[in-house]
Amino acid sequence: MVEAREIAAGVWVFRSRGFAGQQAALVSLGGEALLVDPPMFREEAEGIRAFARGKGLEIAWLAITHAHGDHAYGMAHFPEALVIAQREFWACWGRSAPSEAEYFARVLPGYRPPPLRPPNITFSRELAPELGRGLVFRHAPGHSPDGLILELPKEKVWICGDTVIPVPYLISGDRKELLATLRGLLSRWDGEAIVMGHELVLSGEVARDGIEANIRYLERLAEAVAAALARGATRREILNIPLSEFGIPEDALAGLAGQLHRVNLDRTYMDFVRDRV
Repeated sequence: MVEAREIAAGVWVFRSRGFAGQQAALVSLGGEALLVDPPMFREEAEGIRAFARGKGLEIAWLAITHAHGDHAYGMAHFPEALVIAQREFWACWGRSAPSEAEYFARVLPGYRPPPLRPPNITFSRELAPELGRGLVFRHAPGHSPDGLILELPKEKVWICGDTVIPVPYLISGDRKELLATLRGLLSRWDGEAIVMGHELVLSGEVARDGIEANIRYLERLAEAVAAALARGATRREILNIPLSEFGIPEDALAGLAGQLHRVNLDRTYMDFVRDRV
């Protein structure tokens, strides 16, 4: 059985037990429903489908927040649904699919990534479809070039994918772009609840604090790498700068936080090296 948390009228969040607390969000549209970031595991997807049908809803729409496997593979479990994504999604997926398949084969032995299909509807900056309730999709680059968030203005809910997570992650993104996106969110925040791509739903001032914490981490990341380079530190030494210096426990994100942090350190190091050339 999947566990549903209703965070607003007709809006439920499901947390995966299979990988890093990945979160899917189900949004009622009357007799139909939109599912954001369907889970990558078939049994969890079928559980959400059954839950929706128990509410009198058919999942007719999917939204994929970005082209990473844990958020995109679940598309394959809903072949009848129309898919909404940012315009860069399919190109980003073409670049990331091989490394995503390799990664999940390594961390989830026996998992077989399903083939995906191009989205049915794409947009560049913003999309506000007429689907039975107020929805606004916005481009949110930084974690990935194709990042999007879904806003429900009336309910004051932002479904953010990995744009806001316990530890920002730059494997296919850009630190400066993500900072700009987060600062833009912070400037518009007016009490919205935030559904993170993993583990947490934040509300009230805690949601604002979550955005600010991501901004501080990314700012501190650049400061720490710059200071280490100024001391003559090697790449290996920079990769060993501990996450504890950033006020984040190593076991966050189901134990993946330290690994993500090392990737961020390396990406930031490479950015500094490139800028020097």
